[in-house]
Amino acid sequence: MNAGLSTGQPRRLLIATNHLQHLAGSEVVALETAQHFAARGCDITVFANWAAAPMAELVAAATGTPVITDPNRIRPFSYDMAYVQHQVLGLFDYRPGDDERPATRIVAGRLSRRSYLESGGWLHDRILVDHVLANSALTAEHLARVGYDAPTTVFHNAAPDDFFRPFTEKPAIPRRILVVSNHLDPALADAMMRLRPDITVDHVGEAGGRVTLVTPAMIAGADLVISIGKTVPYALASHVPVYVYDHFGGPGYLDADNVDAAARYNFSGRCCERRLSGAQIAAEIVGSYAKGVAFAREPRQAWLERFRQPPYLDRLFDPPLASNAEKRRRLIKTAFIAQERMLAWHVRKSHVQCETLARQVAALEQRLQAMEPERPAA
Repeated sequence: MNAGLSTGQPRRLLIATNHLQHLAGSEVVALETAQHFAARGCDITVFANWAAAPMAELVAAATGTPVITDPNRIRPFSYDMAYVQHQVLGLFDYRPGDDERPATRIVAGRLSRRSYLESGGWLHDRILVDHVLANSALTAEHLARVGYDAPTTVFHNAAPDDFFRPFTEKPAIPRRILVVSNHLDPALADAMMRLRPDITVDHVGEAGGRVTLVTPAMIAGADLVISIGKTVPYALASHVPVYVYDHFGGPGYLDADNVDAAARYNFSGRCCERRLSGAQIAAEIVGSYAKGVAFAREPRQAWLERFRQPPYLDRLFDPPLASNAEKRRRLIKTAFIAQERMLAWHVRKSHVQCETLARQVAALEQRLQAMEPERPAA
């Protein structure tokens, strides 16, 4: 589906998540979801417990409306569709209203098997969710172990269509390297220093590099991408060599032998947790570059389709599994829903307090730096 929605298809969409501030992980998934449905003509509302620049501004630009941070303003059953990340379903109002739809398709994005906020398993999920999008096979297996029975699809942290490009010839050794990391393992940082100045190394991320969204042009313009997680499918879709390594270690250059295991662990590096020194990383990046180029050159179009985002998001157009009246009945009759709602509000309060404190500390540090006298030149 590449055009606007046809008559009779859902048009009112809710995107709900816990936080929208940094250019990272779950925030980028929420932004790309908003951009996808905005291009299809949806009227989009975005909720987050915490919203701040720069990500909140990007989301508002994509949807045309500011991010809502008051859960009392959110009535999920008044939407045709909802995509929900993190444990926020327990915050919202499910009482009957004049604006209620007969049925709301609710899809949960589950982005981790380790993170409490992202891993799923709450009663609200089991009662309300029609479909689950898991970021990796391991996350999907975790959900099955904790008793999730909603249909689950692994979406592989898929990339928007604009990242899909044909292979272009590469030099004998990489001349332009794009490093995307908000963590930056010390050994990787050392490797970057060793590679400069002979190779241009551009670091994007909050660990010392410039902070900006990764664009298709940035990926296509690199001879090599070094990253983990969500950026890796960008590089795969663009047929750019990719070296998977960061604070969890990693397999290095992706090839036919290691890519499936790396994908199973969401390209986090946990697939092998191989640790190298900075000197070893730098030597491998240059010495094994031909292996990365050979893998990037392979067509593998059918295999790459698993990393294409639109088909997964368009699952939100499927019919809901139950009416809103039935979902409300289940909420009313299920024990411990009230306690879970209290827990959801506790999580919200704790997160907002932590983010507020972090912002106050950052502002204080800036003021202290401004007060420091200039040191005379040596």
